[in-house]
Amino acid sequence: MKKLILSVCLTLSVVLLQAQVTFSSNFEGGSIGAVELLDSARICVSPGDTVEHLSYLVNGRFDPDNPVDTTLDASASWLYFRMTGMKGKQIYLTFQDNGTHRSMYSYDNVNWSRLPFHEASRRGIDKRYDCDTMFVALYVPYTYSYLQKRLGEWSSREGTTLDTIGYSHEHRPLQMLHISDTSIADSLKARIWIHGRQHPAESPGSWFLDGLIDKLTADTPEGQSLRRQIDAYIFPFTNPDGVADGLSRSNATGVNQEINFGRSIDSTCVEVRAIKAMFEKLTKERPIDVMINSHSQYADYATFWMHKGSSTSRDYLRRQWVLTGLTCSFNEYIKPTDMLFSAPAPRYPEGWFWNNSNGRTLALTIETPYTCFSRNLDGPWATNEILRSLGERTIQAVAEYLELSTPKRIIIETPENMNLSWFLINSDKNTYMGENGWVAQKKGAKVTYSLKHLTEGNYKVYRYIPGKNIEPSGRKDNLFDTDPGVHGWVFECEHIQKEDGRFKYVYYAKDKGDFADAILLIAE
Repeated sequence: MKKLILSVCLTLSVVLLQAQVTFSSNFEGGSIGAVELLDSARICVSPGDTVEHLSYLVNGRFDPDNPVDTTLDASASWLYFRMTGMKGKQIYLTFQDNGTHRSMYSYDNVNWSRLPFHEASRRGIDKRYDCDTMFVALYVPYTYSYLQKRLGEWSSREGTTLDTIGYSHEHRPLQMLHISDTSIADSLKARIWIHGRQHPAESPGSWFLDGLIDKLTADTPEGQSLRRQIDAYIFPFTNPDGVADGLSRSNATGVNQEINFGRSIDSTCVEVRAIKAMFEKLTKERPIDVMINSHSQYADYATFWMHKGSSTSRDYLRRQWVLTGLTCSFNEYIKPTDMLFSAPAPRYPEGWFWNNSNGRTLALTIETPYTCFSRNLDGPWATNEILRSLGERTIQAVAEYLELSTPKRIIIETPENMNLSWFLINSDKNTYMGENGWVAQKKGAKVTYSLKHLTEGNYKVYRYIPGKNIEPSGRKDNLFDTDPGVHGWVFECEHIQKEDGRFKYVYYAKDKGDFADAILLIAE
């Protein structure tokens, strides 16, 4: 009889404790699956301090089944939920289907912070609460409503228009920013395409794009100069339904849009149909020079997915290394050793460009992390500010790859006529910038860089150093154990321009085999 009474009391205790803590996701972009109470206990931590300990298994909410790729398992990679009734309790959460180191939390769903290591493992949270309500997300949400606010701000800026190129399955507008100085003929500009949020869970990628767009639309001399030279098409949310509905990797119909580009028209979702139609329209007018596909990954580093030269061409691999190496310059958040490699499969948007532009369009995916950079848990961790700064640096790197100067960042290529102490690089072993690079035949070989006009001021001079044009061997997709060398800008010296007028800089090769390539002047 005593055993029965004890059993009933324990059952009632579990019910009461479970009722005290609630989990919900009934807000924009929220996502959580079933939550299971695993265990509960009341523990005396110290005299007068008795704490309820509760342990929960938190399941992710799975996307709808994919009606096109029927063998593809539905994903539950996004968590964004609210807990209430936790004050004074020690609560252990185990994330069944997903998770990152040090998840994000907020008390008001506006201001977000990262949990410390001792409270948040890769797949869980172990925390004693002194509040009654808290929001948890794998990273700071970037919602559909917040994007609408930002689109209103960006589209009010000079040289920026907001277009709708179609509608999603749930009839949300597919919104594209066209950023360009309309007083300059488009035919005189480089053309770029950038899009994000194919996978709704990947909110870090939206903060990256936020910084990139801000840089390009800014009312600054650099922003104005970029718009005079670039014709940009930026599509912040390619999957607005998925973001608004709190899905993980699919749209509202269950389709993973990222791998839908190689499908026939009758098995392509409406969102991808609209994107491909815009690709075709723009490509027919004039080729796109650079395409960037913004994503995020659980791995503890930022990376570009580059396409192997063995599956494209050695020159295409070289050009990818130039752009990614430039992005690594002036940037502690991504390194050449962080790059990943694959083949341009036709189901991806990059594969569409490879198949339809004859290699003319340089198309790459960038992956921003939810966590830290370059696998360094002791280094900087992703914040909105850092992700935005990475976006700002990326658009600068795109401009440098296209050899575009701005008022305070001036690129000077090597002279057309070099003396006999230099020979032209005629192999694809190095990632020279532009059409060619030069190698010194002896130490002290001289090259003179000049510019007809440079504004008075102090400048830092950087040399572009071509790295090794390499890729992983066999089936490997990374170079983590191979140093690909420097790819990008290396500081050379200070330069004082005493008055407005002609600029001249003489470089002497430090040794035989030294490179001569572009230089960059940055005004202080």
